[in-house]
Amino acid sequence: MLSIRISEETKILLKRNKKFWITFSIVIFIVLLGIFGPLLTPYGPRTPTGTIASPPSLEHPFGVDYFGYDVFAQVVYGIRISLSAGVVAAIVATLIGAFLGIIAGFKGGWVDSSVEILTHIFLSIPYILLVLLIINYMATRGIVILGLLVGLFSWPWLARAVRSQVAALSRYGYVYLSLLSGNSSLKVIFKDILPNLASYILLSFVLQLNSAILAVVTLEFLGLGAAEWSLGGIVNLAVMWGAVSLDIWWWWLFPGIIMIALISSLIILTVSLEEVFNPRLRRV
Repeated sequence: MLSIRISEETKILLKRNKKFWITFSIVIFIVLLGIFGPLLTPYGPRTPTGTIASPPSLEHPFGVDYFGYDVFAQVVYGIRISLSAGVVAAIVATLIGAFLGIIAGFKGGWVDSSVEILTHIFLSIPYILLVLLIINYMATRGIVILGLLVGLFSWPWLARAVRSQVAALSRYGYVYLSLLSGNSSLKVIFKDILPNLASYILLSFVLQLNSAILAVVTLEFLGLGAAEWSLGGIVNLAVMWGAVSLDIWWWWLFPGIIMIALISSLIILTVSLEEVFNPRLRRV
């Protein structure tokens, strides 16, 4: 079974890293809010409340929008949508990037050259514009479709990074010995390469998740999301219907705070994980 090899020193550093635990707690809180938040309100994202443009109150903690819908209900459902699409995109990008990077770094030769050419082609494409163009002509814009499109075009940097890591690991003596002992390439990859690469792929997944969520909420803000009550979609509607000029500040502020908190926490979380798992940064 594949497992992440973590030294005792790394475990101690992880326990002592305050940035990690603070940002990890924020991310977990937002995730839990998305999962259990709907249980805290009797309203759905499109349930009329009987009032319009009402500021935050005990009954409506995030206020009511111009159409009479509860903003808190929209936000908690929006977290689910934006996070789900981001997770799908991050998983797809990480799987593609890790797979291509591993086979390129381990096999070398024409395989490495082919993956390098493919990577250069995808890196030369402004993927967010391409996704925007494709999804604009799609009749269905579900969570999975949005996540797949973002993930299919955001893997190249990970493939390059993993390829370099695997190429370096493949030069180690124990890898040669494992191959000489008759082990198949697949067994060597899973037994000797992946366990040493797992923490790096985990860190890369968090970084992919951050960039994927940023891409997803950008598309949502442009009106091309999976639903109107996604995080970016709520802000999009608020701006379109003049929430700023009408002084309905709660309509865009609360989803905006959640988006900023989530994205910035994931960025800092990635940095803190790199500080723990990267030996060179420990010495800085």
